[in-house]
Amino acid sequence: MKEKNLELLLVSGIRFVAAAGYLRYLTNWAEPFGGEVLIFPRNEPSIFLARTAERALVVKKFLDLQAIAGSTAADAAAVLKKMRCSRVGLCGLKTMLAEFYVQLTTALPDVEFVDASSILDEARWIKSQEELTWVKKSADLTDIAFQEFSRLVDTGRSESDVFNEVESIVKQRGAENTYFMMSADPKPLAKFLDLAFGTYKRGDLIIFNAEISGPGGYFTQLERTLSIGPASKQAEAAYCVCVKALEAGTALLRPGQTARSVYRAIRASIENGGYKMGLHPGHSQGLDIFERPAIDEKEEAQLEAGMIIVLHPHVLLPEGGGVWIGETFLVTNDGPYALHKSSRELKVIDVSRTPRGQ
Repeated sequence: MKEKNLELLLVSGIRFVAAAGYLRYLTNWAEPFGGEVLIFPRNEPSIFLARTAERALVVKKFLDLQAIAGSTAADAAAVLKKMRCSRVGLCGLKTMLAEFYVQLTTALPDVEFVDASSILDEARWIKSQEELTWVKKSADLTDIAFQEFSRLVDTGRSESDVFNEVESIVKQRGAENTYFMMSADPKPLAKFLDLAFGTYKRGDLIIFNAEISGPGGYFTQLERTLSIGPASKQAEAAYCVCVKALEAGTALLRPGQTARSVYRAIRASIENGGYKMGLHPGHSQGLDIFERPAIDEKEEAQLEAGMIIVLHPHVLLPEGGGVWIGETFLVTNDGPYALHKSSRELKVIDVSRTPRGQ
């Protein structure tokens, strides 16, 4: 903050599974409502702006923070005006409501507001030993999710029913939040990016993804591809390329390598195998599903020991759809440490087994 000449940070929170990490990182408040705000001065105690007086009392009692009722732009502007600040960093600007931003900046025309999300992004890159304990618990839950999905999926079962059963199981085991994709993927990306309501049938190629935060709120991610009955030769060949791309990227998860170099290794491996890359191949993860550094051509950040990196190469099939594999790694001074135990094979569901429930 001092280097950027910022007097304070205004940290916004929204009640969305993928974007609550800034507030939680600074406060350990796991359930921010939409629009709740933390004002984080450089040299003074923080102030939490809660939606209601009741929530302000809870924050005071359990988080030992100064808290006031009211988290509108007018409430935030009133606090900033009393603090006589002239340059404020905004954290979470990409997910901040446009209405809040316009009202805040209009109310304080003499204050310079700048995007300061990178300050907290970089502060969260390296996970502490306590954080890594929570990360490893989350990784166990994602493995359980895949095991249970593999057991439950069958011909004639609806995608939503299997989804709900898997979610119930991991919630009983301690999951806080879940984001699943477990749909048959006939044509290319749109369907499996949302919970689908189809019915599994013989010949389906299934894209499985589990992003779960366990106790403590830290996410890990696991992706696999499954086939109900034997997979096509084309799918098997593409999946082999996908696994090799994961291995190529994993080999570079070492301190000093750049996120860009990992991206290039994955992309080159897929293209050298004769296929096209689909979705982006990875990112960091923690209290948010997506954190920096991204595994991207434009990301210049160097990897450091203690980072959590998800790699998930996605290979497009010529006839449409694709195959996917991915998992979460800890970057160490000795190289990458895989946090998951699930097999990397293309899982084939035996359609000759007795259907569940019979």
